[in-house]
Amino acid sequence: MAIARCGTCGPPWSPKGGAYVGHHFSVGHPNAGVICGRLGGENSAGVWLKKNEEQAYQEGKRILQIHTQTAKVKLQ
Repeated sequence: MAIARCGTCGPPWSPKGGAYVGHHFSVGHPNAGVICGRLGGENSAGVWLKKNEEQAYQEGKRILQIHTQTAKVKLQ
């Protein structure tokens, strides 16, 4: 699932494997309200995608669920 990280934190690490390969910004970035998901994160963030999500993005899919499934983010 997609994970939000700021430029300072960089790409997320996946303990279950499956590296995050794509990085995109939400619609309205940096004023969209997407904040880094790291503990204590307060910076505006982009969204990192796993391989299958990046493929869907390249095929035109722009609405993706984020890691916790508590919200959705629309990418530009």
